[in-house]
Amino acid sequence: MDIVKKIVRPGVRIELRPYDMRNSEEEYDLFYQSKISDVKEDGSVEVYLPIEQGKLVLLSEGSRLDLYCYAASGIYECPAVVIERYKKEGLYFVLLRMTDDLKKNQRREYYRYQCTIPMQDRAMDEEERQFFVTQGLLLVDDEIPMGESTIVDISGGGLQFVGTCRYHVNDMVYCRFVFGKPYALCLKILDGKAVPDKAGQYRYRAGFMEIDKRVREEVIRHIFALERMKRKMYIDRKIEEGGKI
Repeated sequence: MDIVKKIVRPGVRIELRPYDMRNSEEEYDLFYQSKISDVKEDGSVEVYLPIEQGKLVLLSEGSRLDLYCYAASGIYECPAVVIERYKKEGLYFVLLRMTDDLKKNQRREYYRYQCTIPMQDRAMDEEERQFFVTQGLLLVDDEIPMGESTIVDISGGGLQFVGTCRYHVNDMVYCRFVFGKPYALCLKILDGKAVPDKAGQYRYRAGFMEIDKRVREEVIRHIFALERMKRKMYIDRKIEEGGKI
């Protein structure tokens, strides 16, 4: 089967990243999440217009983007350009034209999985931080109360979460959550901002610190297993509805 037809299909989750952010330090910070709605006869790709913080991202005609398709077998990427933006049946879309071949992205640790997973977290104290930095071991007091947060996406490199605890960039955070199995890890806060219209809640982007390679691969394998399951459920539902896949 042609690789494009196999990967670029309705229902596939995508990310759109501004073309001019390539190779910058912010390459993996600025991205818009969406899904493919349809693939036209001429090969152009219809996607739902991304929404950021409750507002439509008004991608203009002619904008150059990098298109990342999150298939069950991995991440595939190619450059694309916005052909048209329009509204149809009450929904907003952009039509994209791929301008080069679709290639597999080998950096599996950046494969993000959208989710809603409960997490407990707290800032590490000075003694815990020093021991972790000097010994490379996470030794913490589990009797200290922890805050309640929600992981909204996770990858082999880190996660994004929403919670009420106030952290700052470079803070070291001890966290516990279940993702296929229980994990207790150290996070480094990369950035954070208040959640609009939700007083006292903050959204953070954090990276795993000194994560064991085996643990990272466990997280990645579980992400891919969940993506395969989601894709199978989508195909089964379409078959039941008698629609095209």
